[in-house]
Amino acid sequence: MIFDFFKYQPRLPGLNDFPLAAYSTDFSLDRLVLGVDNIRCDVRLSPTFCNTTAKLAALLIERETGIWTRPEKVRLSALAKEQENFRHLYGQIMTDAVNKARAAKEMQVDFLAQIAILSMLHEEIRRQYDLLISYCKNTIRKTDLAHQEDPKLGLKLKDDLAHVLAIREPVQQKVGLELCDYFKEIRETDIREMREAVFGQDLPFLFDLLSNPIVHRDNPFNDYFMIEEYDLCLGRRVDDPDRYEVLLSVLRSIFAFLDMEESAAVHWSLDRRRREISAAELPEDKEARKFQLQKIDQWIRHPGNIDLLLNQDLTKTQLKTLKREQADKQTIGNHRLRLKHQRLLTGYFFQQFSRTGLMERITASYEMQPMYRDYCPPLIPQQVLQYLIAPKSRKLIRSRLKRLKKLYGKTFRLWPLNRKVVQMERMGTRRKKAYLVRFLRAFFRYHRDYCCFNVYRRASERINLVTDKKILTLSKANRTLYEFLLPHEQEMGEKPIINHTIIKADLRGSTDITHQMNARGLNPASYFSLNFFDPITDILAEYDAHKVFIEGDAIILAIFEREDTPSGWYSVARACGMALNMLMIINRYNKKSQAHQLPILELGIGICHRADSPTFLFDGDNRIMISPAINLADRLSGCHKSVRRIIRKNISPFNLFVFQSVTDEEMKQTADDILLRYNINGIELNEAGFRKLSQEIDLKPYYGDIPDLGLEKVRLYTGKFPTKTGRYQRLVLREAEVPSVNPKDLSQLNLTHRKYYEVCTSPNLYKLTQKIFGGKTSTRKKDIAASVAQ
Repeated sequence: MIFDFFKYQPRLPGLNDFPLAAYSTDFSLDRLVLGVDNIRCDVRLSPTFCNTTAKLAALLIERETGIWTRPEKVRLSALAKEQENFRHLYGQIMTDAVNKARAAKEMQVDFLAQIAILSMLHEEIRRQYDLLISYCKNTIRKTDLAHQEDPKLGLKLKDDLAHVLAIREPVQQKVGLELCDYFKEIRETDIREMREAVFGQDLPFLFDLLSNPIVHRDNPFNDYFMIEEYDLCLGRRVDDPDRYEVLLSVLRSIFAFLDMEESAAVHWSLDRRRREISAAELPEDKEARKFQLQKIDQWIRHPGNIDLLLNQDLTKTQLKTLKREQADKQTIGNHRLRLKHQRLLTGYFFQQFSRTGLMERITASYEMQPMYRDYCPPLIPQQVLQYLIAPKSRKLIRSRLKRLKKLYGKTFRLWPLNRKVVQMERMGTRRKKAYLVRFLRAFFRYHRDYCCFNVYRRASERINLVTDKKILTLSKANRTLYEFLLPHEQEMGEKPIINHTIIKADLRGSTDITHQMNARGLNPASYFSLNFFDPITDILAEYDAHKVFIEGDAIILAIFEREDTPSGWYSVARACGMALNMLMIINRYNKKSQAHQLPILELGIGICHRADSPTFLFDGDNRIMISPAINLADRLSGCHKSVRRIIRKNISPFNLFVFQSVTDEEMKQTADDILLRYNINGIELNEAGFRKLSQEIDLKPYYGDIPDLGLEKVRLYTGKFPTKTGRYQRLVLREAEVPSVNPKDLSQLNLTHRKYYEVCTSPNLYKLTQKIFGGKTSTRKKDIAASVAQ
C-alpha cells in the first residue's frame, strides 16, 4: 500500500479554471454613535408600526396554531387589513431611514434601521407566542374552576396547549418568514430605487437575511429543522466527523489545496499529499491567514459554486442544449472541458471525504431521510443514522424501541432499516458521488445562511430598542438616539445642539461676606439673591442663556447653538455681552450697598466655548449637563490668592492678568491649566472662543498706544453683535501675551508664546475705542487673522 503514494494520478484542474463567485458578508455599524450605555446604539422605532407588527404577528400565529382568541367573523377581515397596513407602514419607515442616512451621509444609518426592524419583528413574534400560551393556560384554569360537566372540553384544551408548545419553533419560523416576505415586496419596488439612487446597490446579505430560516430559529442545529430546511443531518458529538466545524475545516483545506499555485499540475500521489498537508496549515502571518480564510469562505458561502465545480448532470444538460442550438465550437469545447474537469474534481472531493470517514455518514443521512419519521419520536434522526452506520448502537436502539412501543401504541419495525444497511453496503460509487454533490450544495447554502445569521446576531446585540421614556429623553438630549418614524410621528422639537458656550461667574470672598453679615444680624442669603442671582435671571432671555448650575457663591450659564438656526449662532458674542451686563448689574448694586454700609460684591468671570454638543443626564425631571467647558470656565474665572496679595491695588483699566510661574517644559508635561490669574471684576475668554467670535461678528483690530489711558502697545478688537431681542451691543477685547514671572513677586522674566483674551469692562476704554474706530470702515476677517498672527 505504501506504493500508492507514488501512483500516477491525472492532473487536477485548479480553481482558476472556474469563474467562482464570492459571497461577502462585510457588514458593520462601527461608524454609528453609541447610546447612553456606551455599548449599543439607541434606536426608537415608530410606535404605530410596532403596534401593527404585534397585531399581525398575533393573527398569523393564531392562524398557524388554530387557536383563535377572537370571533370568526372578524378574523379574515382583520388579517387582510393588518397585512395591507403593515406593508404600507414598512414602506414609510424605510423611506424615513434612507432619508436620514442621506442627511447624515452615512449608509450605516440605513443598515441600522433594517437590522433594528428585523430584531423588533423577532422579539414581537416571541412575545405574541408567549401571550397565546398564557391565553391557553388561563382558559384551562377558568374551565377547571368552573367545574364543567363535559370532561372532554378540559382534555381538548390541554391537548391544544401541548400542541402549541410542541410546534412553537416551526410556527415562529413560518410567521417570521411570511412577515419578511412583505418586507421583500416593498424593498423590491420604490425603496430599492431610492436606496440605489442614494448609496448604490444594497448589500445582498441584507436582502438574503429576509429569507434566511435560521434567523427565525432558537436552535439552528435542530435535526428536524436541518433535514426539512437544508437537506442535511450533521453530527453534534465531539467525535463526529460530520460536525459543522469539522466539515468546514475539511472544505477549507480542499479549497486551499486547489487554490495553490500549480498544485493541480502534480502527477504523483506523494507530492500531492505533501501539498495537501501544506495547504491545510494556514500561513503564520496573521494578515495572510485572514486574507486566505476570507477568500475561501466567500467561495464556500456561494452555493452556485458547487454546481460550477461538481454538477456534471447540469453541465451535460447545458451541453445538449448548446448542441441542439448549434452553438459555436469554442463554447461547446469549453463545456466539454468543464465536464472533464468536473469529473476529476468530483473524484478528488470523493476521495478526500472518503478518507475522513465522511462519505459513509453522508450516504446514511440521505438513505434514512425517507423513513426517519417512522422512528422519530421516540428516536431522534441522529440515532436512526447511527443504526445504519454503527453496528454497536443497534442493540441499544432495538431495546429502546421495544420499551417504548406500549407508550406510543405501535410496534416499530426494524426490517426497513436492516434492508437499508444491506443496500448501503452494495451501493455503487456513482450514487455516492451524487449524494456528495447534493450534500455539498446543501452545506454551502447552510454555511452561507449560518454566517449571515451570526452577522445579524452580532449586529442586533449592538442595538438597544428603546421604549422607556427616561432612556428616550436621556438619549435624545445627548444626540445618541436614532429614530425611524412615520411622517405624523416626527416631532417638531428643538433642533440638535451643535456648539455651546459656558459662562462661569464666581463671587470673591463670599465666605467673609457671609460671616460679616451674620455677625451683624443680617441675612446673607437674601443679600446674594437680591443683588446677584435675581438680577442675572432677569437678563437671561436677552442673551438666550440658560442656567446650568447655581451654588452659594457661583453661577454657571450656557448658551447653545442649534442646527439649522443661524440666527442664534452668536453664542460667544452673547456670552461676552451677558458677562458685561452681569458686571454692570453688580456695580450698580454695589453703589447702593455702599450707601447703606453693606459689603460690596466682586466677580471673576470665565467664558469657554466648545465646538460640539454637551452631554446630559437626568435626575428625575432635572437635566444635568456635562461638558469639559465647565471645568475650563471655572479655571478662567479663578483668582489666585498669592497674586491678589501682590497686586493689592489695580489702577489699570484692565481687570484680568495671567502669568506663567513655571518653565515651558513643566507646562508641556501637563494638560491642566496651571497659569496664575488675577481676575477681579474681569472676564477671560478662552482662545477657541476668540476664534469663534471672529467668525460670528466683524472684529476690527487695533494695535498701538492709548495715551489718554496711559497704555502702550496694546492690542484691541472691537465689534457689535445682536442680542436675542435684536438690540446691538458693542464688545472690546484685549489680546495679551502671558509673561513668564517669578512667583514670589511677579517680576517679569520674559514673554511666552501663549496669549490670553480679556473682555474689557472699562467705560473709558469703550468711549476711546468708539472714537478710534468711529470713522473707519469694516475690516475683513482675514485682516484680523493677519493682525492676530503679528
